[in-house]
Amino acid sequence: MVQWRHDDEKVAYPTFELISQNVNAGRLGKGGNVISVHKGLARGLPPKAENGYPSDLPKALKDWPNLNFVTYHSCIQDSFFDDQAFAEIRASEAGTRPLMAGVPNIDWVTPFAVMTAGFKNSFGEIGTTFASSVVTFPTVTAHILGQLLKFKGHEQIVFGSDSLWYGSPQWQIEALWRFQIPDAIAERWGYPQLTEAAKRAILGLNSAKLYGLKPRSGAAQAYRPLPSDFEQRIPDDLKVLLEFPPNPPNQTAQEDNLSGYKERYLAMGAQPSHTRYGWIRVSL
Repeated sequence: MVQWRHDDEKVAYPTFELISQNVNAGRLGKGGNVISVHKGLARGLPPKAENGYPSDLPKALKDWPNLNFVTYHSCIQDSFFDDQAFAEIRASEAGTRPLMAGVPNIDWVTPFAVMTAGFKNSFGEIGTTFASSVVTFPTVTAHILGQLLKFKGHEQIVFGSDSLWYGSPQWQIEALWRFQIPDAIAERWGYPQLTEAAKRAILGLNSAKLYGLKPRSGAAQAYRPLPSDFEQRIPDDLKVLLEFPPNPPNQTAQEDNLSGYKERYLAMGAQPSHTRYGWIRVSL
């Protein structure tokens, strides 16, 4: 495990050159020119490119316009809980922490957004940055998305779920569909609104372009957030399968398929781990 920089002409550039050669020769296929790199989640470390600070990106973006650089986590330095990022926002609002480019300075998301503004081959992936903040500190989410929209535009943001850590990404997809940047925050700091078109681009259309994928006819408009009467729209037989309350009333919950699987699972002697994944905000 050796740290490296995007702009290292002795280490990174030969790799970029080899990738470029294979792309030009048609050996990598569509999306073969995408360079996806983890940056951030380095709480407590000094702001060095080797630790995830974005200072190495501008030169590489300029020198390799044929490559698309996807920066995982959009460089956020804070890790998972985002209380540090929240404190940085509050300090900027109070005037005790200098602004950067006229907005609260969130390490290292704001430098990333500012330094890579205008580069069409730079993409900010939101991954854990979104998943961890939208539950614990949605104000942080509002500023992060607002800054990425302001300096990079919605065409340069891609969705990621880090589902290895958080489980099924459906809750994150629904959270992004429902999320709005509060008007007071948007107006004060000049953030664009997170429109439906922007959400569609972030959730999939931008990545589809990166990897040369074409959405099926009508697919780009097919998905929408779950309606408020979602449960009432589910057919009765499917409700039984999904272990909803008995419907029709003469059928018991124990007669559904999932309950049967559960009984057989427990009969084998298995025990649940009760391990909790993700973050749950509690009152202190």
